[in-house]
Amino acid sequence: MWWVKGKRFLIVLMGLTVLAALVAGGVYIKKSPYFALSGVEITIEGKRFLNKREVFEKADLLLGTNIFALNLQDIKKRLELHPWVAEAFVSRKLPDKIFIKVREEKPLAMLSINGEIWLVNEKGYIFARAPKNLLKELPALEGVSEKEIKNRRLDAQKVEVLKLLAKLKKSETLVPPYANISQIKFLPDGFLLLTRDALLIKFAGNKLDDYEKAYKKLDRIFVYLYDTKQYQRVKTVRLDYPENSAALIFKKGRRS
Repeated sequence: MWWVKGKRFLIVLMGLTVLAALVAGGVYIKKSPYFALSGVEITIEGKRFLNKREVFEKADLLLGTNIFALNLQDIKKRLELHPWVAEAFVSRKLPDKIFIKVREEKPLAMLSINGEIWLVNEKGYIFARAPKNLLKELPALEGVSEKEIKNRRLDAQKVEVLKLLAKLKKSETLVPPYANISQIKFLPDGFLLLTRDALLIKFAGNKLDDYEKAYKKLDRIFVYLYDTKQYQRVKTVRLDYPENSAALIFKKGRRS
């Protein structure tokens, strides 16, 4: 019927009209001075080593650029190339601003590479050279391979140890606390922990669960040593024994 064909023609015509309007609107939006970038709002989570000027420069934004012409994903990628940016979030704030939120990296330990001190985060990434004011705060790592240094990331077993350090840093309910850890030396089947008062502790295993169980056992040992006033006499605590046992090596060679 002629009226059916006419109706179809009108529907197609309306569709084309709407499409043309959308295209024209899109062109207008991308060229309109109403959406020209006039400012950048920056929030930093952490804000110990990063500042807003660094973030703005890394974002590489030109004021006056239409905010709809900016690729937010590209801005995010540029920001996350900064060694101290762990994660970045970028969004448009209508009509003429860009909002940036970055989460600052949290160094967990330090590592000596060719005479320079580098920082390591909880995930095992070697991400930046260490500022001098951090050298007394962080435990040093030993036993990292050349391959790991080249890849700028520690292997999975070592990351399990870092997870333990991260938990200790967030809570001081177990001893020795994070603040009293001077050095970690990775071993094929565990690690050695040296406290800042020179007590050496040997852990066995390769999973966080192994280390947490051992740390709880260590906590009980420390309570015993403090109660009996023997802590200063102990040189080494060996936790690489069955679950309910450990060995204490005293500074005069006596064992218990």
